[in-house]
Amino acid sequence: MRRWLPTAGWLTAVLLAAANLRPAIASVPPVVDPLRATFGLSASAVGALTSVPVICMGVFAPVAAWLSTRWGTGRAMALALALLTVATAVRPLAGVAVLYAATVLAGVGIAIGGALMPALVRARFPDRVGPVTGLYTTALIVGALVAAGATEPLRAAADGSWRTALALWAVPAGAALLIWLAVRPAGGPASPAVVAVDAGGHTGWSPWRDRRAWVATAYMGGQSLLYYALLAWLAASYTDRGWSPAQAGGLLAVFSATQVVSALLAPTLSRRDPRPAIAGATALTLLGLVLIVAVPLSVPALFASLLGLGAGANFALALTVVGQIAPTPASTPRASGMAFFASYLLAAAGPVAVGLLRDSTGTFTVPYLALVAVGVLTLAAGLSAAAPTANRVG
Repeated sequence: MRRWLPTAGWLTAVLLAAANLRPAIASVPPVVDPLRATFGLSASAVGALTSVPVICMGVFAPVAAWLSTRWGTGRAMALALALLTVATAVRPLAGVAVLYAATVLAGVGIAIGGALMPALVRARFPDRVGPVTGLYTTALIVGALVAAGATEPLRAAADGSWRTALALWAVPAGAALLIWLAVRPAGGPASPAVVAVDAGGHTGWSPWRDRRAWVATAYMGGQSLLYYALLAWLAASYTDRGWSPAQAGGLLAVFSATQVVSALLAPTLSRRDPRPAIAGATALTLLGLVLIVAVPLSVPALFASLLGLGAGANFALALTVVGQIAPTPASTPRASGMAFFASYLLAAAGPVAVGLLRDSTGTFTVPYLALVAVGVLTLAAGLSAAAPTANRVG
């Protein structure tokens, strides 16, 4: 039993770290109205509080590789959690300048932490990358759901103080940091095979010159674009058809909740070959999109479920593929840094592109058909990136 304690502690620390990588983003929308009233911000200015961290997740992801090379993945993750804790605590406590500066700081912490996760998992569980990726992906999604659902009750319990409600999310982040420092999950020692490969020259490997890394990045970017486009416009596409905001919000809740199930199961069910799972997950997304275009009002909850199952599974599978694309665990932060850099910048363009198509055509038919095309390209990239290769180690 004792031999399992270090592994259990390591896994607990990783899952807690993952669960704290989204509350800084997801806690803002529930308190948008009182926040706007306090500072007199425009809708676009408030929207930046959500979009800026997503942009940072792309721009600063490559920093994770630099930090892990110099400090190690364990210390780099501790820095990411420390940034998150401090930024989340101070963000709502002063004026507008501090609000936005701390939001950027939180985005940097999220970027570094997210890019390090695949490397940590691959170093510790080289033979169970898929299942463990599914666990931390689920923790990440659950963290976002809890923050989105609990922030308003926290505000009510704090006598209507949105500042207190936002600042309280520093508590779990700080707890995750303390547990991380206690467990120090810096990854297991390199295996002889990895050492041999490193000695053979793979330490100079660069994802920017690797075709498979670019294909994996395209897969990561495609599924991210689909997710953020649907997150931004799924509810709006139904209020456009006459639904109340509450009804449309219910569809968004279904879309978000079903992701938890598929994110946990998909990597576990695809340990030997992720390609069937990638095909199935993307097929669910494509089916949901086509049905919304063809018969939007027949069974919308089912369509939202299909989209959520596809999005959750593809997110976990994309992280699994990216986590295994580098030749060694030590070079994994380079692969994830590049993939996150390109994919999140691409994802940020998704909601804007859908909005432009909606404005130019007057309906959501063309935008959703455009997302179908993106889904097809995402499927092709995913199948290619996940194809077996003799060059993978660990």
